[in-house]
Amino acid sequence: MTIQTTLEMRKQELSRRVGGIPLEVKDWKARTQAEVDNNLHFSQLNAIGVFMNAFCDQQAQLLAQMDPAGDLAAFQANMLELIKNIIRSQKAWDFFRDKLDLRFSPDFKDILWVADTVAWDCYRPVLEGAAAQGILNTDELREAPLTYLIADFSPYTWSRGSRPNDGRNYDLGTTTLPIPVIALPWDLVQNIWEIMALHHEVGHDLEADLNLRAPLSAALQAKLTQAGVPKARIQQWLAWQGELFADLVGLQLGGPAFAEALLNMFLLPIAMVTTPDPSDPHPTYYPRILMNAAYIPTLIPGNQALVDHGQQIAGRWTAVYGPQPQFQPVMQDFPLVYQALMDQPLLGLKGKCVRDLLPYTAVDDLKITNAAGYIETGMNKPKALRPRHCISAARLAVTQAALDGTLTDALMDQINQRTAALVRENAEDGLHGGSDSSAHKKFIASFVNLIQL
Repeated sequence: MTIQTTLEMRKQELSRRVGGIPLEVKDWKARTQAEVDNNLHFSQLNAIGVFMNAFCDQQAQLLAQMDPAGDLAAFQANMLELIKNIIRSQKAWDFFRDKLDLRFSPDFKDILWVADTVAWDCYRPVLEGAAAQGILNTDELREAPLTYLIADFSPYTWSRGSRPNDGRNYDLGTTTLPIPVIALPWDLVQNIWEIMALHHEVGHDLEADLNLRAPLSAALQAKLTQAGVPKARIQQWLAWQGELFADLVGLQLGGPAFAEALLNMFLLPIAMVTTPDPSDPHPTYYPRILMNAAYIPTLIPGNQALVDHGQQIAGRWTAVYGPQPQFQPVMQDFPLVYQALMDQPLLGLKGKCVRDLLPYTAVDDLKITNAAGYIETGMNKPKALRPRHCISAARLAVTQAALDGTLTDALMDQINQRTAALVRENAEDGLHGGSDSSAHKKFIASFVNLIQL
């Protein structure tokens, strides 16, 4: 066998390896069109397909440069670069493959469908509202987050353009994500109302995709400085800004039930709740819950029921942990933080404030309250309710049953079943699409250009 024949054989082998991923992605895209439950992944698979095709384009160029009849050293160099590129693309596709394949698990596919639907409903209407107001153009409508399950204490998100990691190793090497992904603990999905954490996690993705971090930080610093807040406390608020913003988004998307969800999540030993950690971007739990409770009346000014609900949550929290006067200065800053993060007109939002993009209305509140009664008792089924508000209603139903002394495992099972059914009945039909423009495809493909071995 001649050298040229040997090299031609190797080139043919590598050509088949290059073609593997496009076929698998194509099959997945076909499933999203053929299977109703995968319809909401349509835009995500389109984006992942564009992302993976960008790898394949690079690999096709490297393959074309491999000339078995040409310079041996050049052939070998191009071959090595091609193999490295194939490995990078396989790592990237493997990250998504695991999360997509989980949709076929009979134990988890239904709850993941609910989670994906709720994440979509938290994310996409906000971007569409921004487009309707001229803040975004249609090329800038992005894909909603993809949810998946992990073994961890609490949910978290990897926003578009971030690098997923476990604290030591990066899952994708130097690859950055073309779509956001949200991790939910495996055990969390036993209680459908606990996936209300999605409302917060989507807040991080909205902040990233609307490019709000810098203007919000500037607005927060300016508001606190003008009010004469000490510099050390201003720096603390700035360190907490991302998590605070996501909490307030959670309240706007889900109403008071979001604060109920946080309260239950953070029922931890008192030292963890009251001890500040300067290295933690999350606010100290004690004032964090009180800040969420105090924000509730601002959702619908003048609504006495919301005033009462906020006070009830604060009262239940302080009943567990007692008064903590060391946080009084921080608590005095709450109104300033609300104004800076939610009510400050921003140039990047064409003079709108964040709250304008996330309206929570009296109609929303009434629908959630009524649906909570149905989810708890099975009576008076609501006719229409946003998927994200179905989870809010479930959270309120569990709380009310506990207050009524009727909360049992059997009732929790019924709440799970009724809520999942309500989400499915109120989900948007058809393929969930994103922008299919050439500009958007170029944007997605650009993440591959950031990759280095």
